[in-house]
Amino acid sequence: MRIVVVGATGNIGTALLRALTARSSVTSVDAVSRRGPGRLSLQTRYALRHHELDVATPEGAQALGALTAGADAVVDLAWAHDERPGRAGRTTALNRDISRGVLAAAAGAKQLVALSCATAYAPNYGAEPIDEDWPTTGASDSPLAQDKVAFEGLLDAFASAHPGVALTRLRPATTLQESAGAELVRRHLSALVPRLGLGEDVPVLLWPEGLGLQVAHAEDVAAAIVAAVERRMPGAFNLACDQALDGEQVAEAIGAKRLITIPRSAASVGHTVAWWTRLVRASPQWLDTLAAMPALDTQKSQRMLGVRAQWTSTGTIRAAARGISVRREGWTPALSRHDAEE
Repeated sequence: MRIVVVGATGNIGTALLRALTARSSVTSVDAVSRRGPGRLSLQTRYALRHHELDVATPEGAQALGALTAGADAVVDLAWAHDERPGRAGRTTALNRDISRGVLAAAAGAKQLVALSCATAYAPNYGAEPIDEDWPTTGASDSPLAQDKVAFEGLLDAFASAHPGVALTRLRPATTLQESAGAELVRRHLSALVPRLGLGEDVPVLLWPEGLGLQVAHAEDVAAAIVAAVERRMPGAFNLACDQALDGEQVAEAIGAKRLITIPRSAASVGHTVAWWTRLVRASPQWLDTLAAMPALDTQKSQRMLGVRAQWTSTGTIRAAARGISVRREGWTPALSRHDAEE
């Protein structure tokens, strides 16, 4: 199989490249990213070619189209993140251009595997997990959720225009891994937030009342992508670890000595203040987006893709905490300690 991976050097992309090295069915991989592989080094039995392309531009999209023509699968992992004040509109427009460029190029392939997100689902504040038929209308007050809703709309249009291309949509929960620690710090925290001891010995954890946290490990998401490609399985699939965690379970996972539960309204106000003072970089809507994200039922992916999460929720949180504490890098520009745009 010849596979084109767009967004190949990010959190999930690097995990996918590692997963593909073990597959005898793969004959070549074209790894596409805006800033190239950096110091990433992989030993592969097949041809692995890296391409620096900005697919949000007409020139980059045209070059991508030449790569994807006749490919067995195009995997779309490209997504821009910028939660600094005043950047939401710019990020929305950029993601629209990225998605349009990738989808136009994917029309020449046999399959498109597109990474959406659990945030695309309409809010569900109950404990019952939802399946893939839950409405993809997102939280109305979350720019991230609405960007993913717009992406789902572009996928709907692609499916109608190109019925001969198998379309697979993957909707994972919040996806983490240890080697993305530097990226998580850069995107969500700041240098003023203490990280030493995270995952081992944290004095106190403040937790919003009623918040449940469901995660997925990047390696499990990568395994699902590989299965979807090898089976050429169309449709939408939820991906997540075994259970959503409450505050006590998260506290145990990160080594917190004490848990303090606070009202969600107070947590939201505190987060907003921290954002405006640059103590944290995750936007004020981030907390509300997490609260609105429904728990995912993964039975369909287990049944039709033949994949089951190998990482537990606690193990995934613990691994991410270790990575954050030392700003673990994945060796690519996207997963480095410093963002070239900052």
